[in-house]
Amino acid sequence: MKIKKLKIFFLIICIIQLFYIFYFRSEFKYEIIKNPFNENSGIIYALSPAVIESNNILKKYKVIDFNLSEGIKKDTYLYQRSIEFNYPIRINETSQLIFFLNDEDTPNTCKVVEAGKYLKFTQC
Repeated sequence: MKIKKLKIFFLIICIIQLFYIFYFRSEFKYEIIKNPFNENSGIIYALSPAVIESNNILKKYKVIDFNLSEGIKKDTYLYQRSIEFNYPIRINETSQLIFFLNDEDTPNTCKVVEAGKYLKFTQC
């Protein structure tokens, strides 16, 4: 009888441990699996908000190409993700449409088309 209770206790501890690992240690998000075939399913967990904002702005204005400011180019994570996530829309060094970080100064020759929470979209 003691051995049977010990086995049940051990089984309960194992189940609790698996639950703990699955939900708290792996930071698994149920929302990602809930809608796996939606176009933007799970992007808020994979990308920074600035990259998502840049994509929304580019789609809104139906832009063909864009450029990034020096401040964004220095941040390698933001630079790489902006290029990759916005892929059909390509980066072009000679483009007049430039993204700046909100805390960056924009040149006087640039007109702000849209200012978001993280980025400024300008035409220079």
